[in-house]
Amino acid sequence: MRFEGVRDGLGVNWALQTLIATLGFISSIWLANYVVLALLAYVTGGRRPRKIEPNDWPCVSIHVPVYNERYVVRRLLDAIINLDYPREKIQVVVIDDSTDDTSEIIEEFLQANPDKGIEFVHMRRSSRKGFKAGALQEALKVTRGDFIAVFDADFVPPRDFLKRVLPYLLADERVGAVQVRWDHLNRNDSTLTRGQALNLDLHFEVEQRARSCAGLFLNFNGTAGVWRRQCIEQSGGWRQFLAEDLELSVRAYMRGWRIVYLAEPSCPGEVPPQMEAAKRQQYRWAYGAIEVGKAHLLNVIRSRMPLASKLQVLLHATRHIPYLLFLVALLLTPLAVLLGLPSGGILASASWALITGFVVTTSLGLRRLKELPDMVIFVTSMTLNNARAVLEAIIGLRRGFMRTPKFGEGDWRRKRYVLPLDLQSYVELSLGTVSLATSFFAFLRGLHGYVLYTFIAGVSLLYAGVLSVVHAPKSKAPERNLRMRLLRWAIFSMLAIALISSVYGYSQTYYRLDVASSYLVRGASTSDANEMVSYIERALELIPPEGNPVWIFPTPRTDFSLIRSDLARLREEAKALAYEGRGSPTYQQGVDQIKDSLKLIKDQVMEAAAFYFVSPQALLFSAIWLTALVVLIRLYVKVRNESGGSGEGD
Repeated sequence: MRFEGVRDGLGVNWALQTLIATLGFISSIWLANYVVLALLAYVTGGRRPRKIEPNDWPCVSIHVPVYNERYVVRRLLDAIINLDYPREKIQVVVIDDSTDDTSEIIEEFLQANPDKGIEFVHMRRSSRKGFKAGALQEALKVTRGDFIAVFDADFVPPRDFLKRVLPYLLADERVGAVQVRWDHLNRNDSTLTRGQALNLDLHFEVEQRARSCAGLFLNFNGTAGVWRRQCIEQSGGWRQFLAEDLELSVRAYMRGWRIVYLAEPSCPGEVPPQMEAAKRQQYRWAYGAIEVGKAHLLNVIRSRMPLASKLQVLLHATRHIPYLLFLVALLLTPLAVLLGLPSGGILASASWALITGFVVTTSLGLRRLKELPDMVIFVTSMTLNNARAVLEAIIGLRRGFMRTPKFGEGDWRRKRYVLPLDLQSYVELSLGTVSLATSFFAFLRGLHGYVLYTFIAGVSLLYAGVLSVVHAPKSKAPERNLRMRLLRWAIFSMLAIALISSVYGYSQTYYRLDVASSYLVRGASTSDANEMVSYIERALELIPPEGNPVWIFPTPRTDFSLIRSDLARLREEAKALAYEGRGSPTYQQGVDQIKDSLKLIKDQVMEAAAFYFVSPQALLFSAIWLTALVVLIRLYVKVRNESGGSGEGD
């Protein structure tokens, strides 16, 4: 029997299916490390490093890098002057790069507290050279303490902080730094802050605790810790990296120093309450980690660092790569759903990710499970943001240090530093919509393995995009508000048009061929020739009489007129077999041949169906739609940014 253009399309399908599964498998390596660290934290979590209570407390310098922190700097300075520590042994170095009234607030505080017995040094830099790392390096020039505590402006150290941390540095001369656990002042303000808080709690109470207790590499987290000055200087000082804390930690370890972690005392600080601020912070951490990896991983491999610590450096520096891998898998998933590929590999990876989140969260106590959905949504919402950071770091696209704005107490929406809307938010909205549509179509097709992670990704990305829009600064001008409202409705209308058009196009093209394919599958699964005739006729009713959806390098394989011709011949053969009856010696052989042919034609039909989404009409509509959407978004961002601050000053 002759079939025009029939060929085996399993090669491409297998490659796509294998690629998606492989991306999920590679991402699972970091998750497996998380489980191992959770077990280590459980087994060794009771161990504490040695400490010595001195008779004479050493001099401590406290470094406070500041850039436009008008809402929080006074709170930190109040906490510092109330520390339970000999006053004459404290030096406070405030490195101030501010361009707003933060400098005046600091001066007012110093004038109001002249007799506290603490030496204050207020350094004003003429430029932000080196950003935070440059500020901390500059502070070393005036530092007189043998130990250096570092606090970001939004943190509030407890009164006994120094007396509870320094004994661990005094007990072991090879301990270069002590990092304490972060707590969160605004943990319960919103789902966004709760998600971030749990994510950070797992980092400290699982990763940092396990690495410290097991004697593995762990990093200083940039604030709420104390360094030995000798360690900083011998390791080469602070260098200009976006993750200057991680970079110095790696160099210190390669020189034989250790960093230890303490769960108590904890030091509370703020987590970003604004989505754009959270994305900025996550971007900086992701970019910075990859930047450090590029600079030092080869040196780490060649160093005398223990193998287990080398592995932790590698996994920590590359920990954001799964975001990029997941984004690629997410972008490939619509094609996999269109082709009807099995989803076992990626389903296993997605399930493993959720199980890992459940297990490690349980290690903090069952009551924390109620926060798990918030964290899953937050972590997944960072997919595009962090994947972008990883990609830009890999290719070396250099970005300056973008600090995370802090708002202190009260309603942050009414304060300065609120970040303007970023164009990325609309990409997140679009990608979230596509992911939800993919989840819906996968459910309709019975490909339930794709439904789980595309649904979570869709909801999370829409969460990131919508929250960014809601959190953006709003204009006080009525006419501008009207323009913004009209543009916003126009943008959402464009998204609605895309969704409705996709559903309509699916129902009129792909869905009809999908149903025809299901009839061919049923025809290939029966041994009754009469039923075969019925199923073939139903399929013929749904397959277009002519045309070829493959318009670039078309082949006979996807030509509907040839497909219909082959099906018509198969129908006539099935009728002939039905007429002969089951008693005919050639009946079973003929039925088996028709079954094999129907399976091949089913593959042809579904291969042709996939190309409906890249037809000239669909591409033209998409180009017009995308152009209109980009124009509307740019207009909206321009109007909205005219009314908001930059997040760095007024």
